[in-house]
Amino acid sequence: MPSRKRLYKELFEKIDKEKKEKVTLGETVMYLREINAELEENDKVKFLLDQFESSGESVLSFSMFCSIMEDLEDMGWKKAAEKKKESVIEREVRAVFNLVDMDKSGAVSRREAQMACNLLKKRFGIQDVGDWMRQVDDNDDGDLSFEEFSDAVLDLITAEHQQSEETPEDNQE
Repeated sequence: MPSRKRLYKELFEKIDKEKKEKVTLGETVMYLREINAELEENDKVKFLLDQFESSGESVLSFSMFCSIMEDLEDMGWKKAAEKKKESVIEREVRAVFNLVDMDKSGAVSRREAQMACNLLKKRFGIQDVGDWMRQVDDNDDGDLSFEEFSDAVLDLITAEHQQSEETPEDNQE
């Protein structure tokens, strides 16, 4: 049992990027799908995740998260082996793009980005969505194609990663 709770805590902390001790049900489902693409093969788990996903923005404490994880494990969910970081990041970017592209046009409009600004802020640290879109909209059409969106988000992630690698050295001086 302790190892099960440790796994849940590890997963919870990876989802809770803002360290607020709370996550939404929607981002939990998205993350679980990201780390285990094989989930979709288990109809019971897929059905449960689909039900959770339709609940969307319900806020979960750690104890609620554990309860959901126990339900999922009872249905057959298990953590997949660790995957290469790049493939997880690319899948996460695609999943977020698909979430933000609400009309499924293949492009993110300013309106869609504004509606999803909390998600973009939490996942990628984008503070001013309108300004960010103007900066990364390469063809100035007011929409971000997946390529524009992906390139911009991956640039943010790379910059964040480089900054976090520099921090320990700065602290030693």
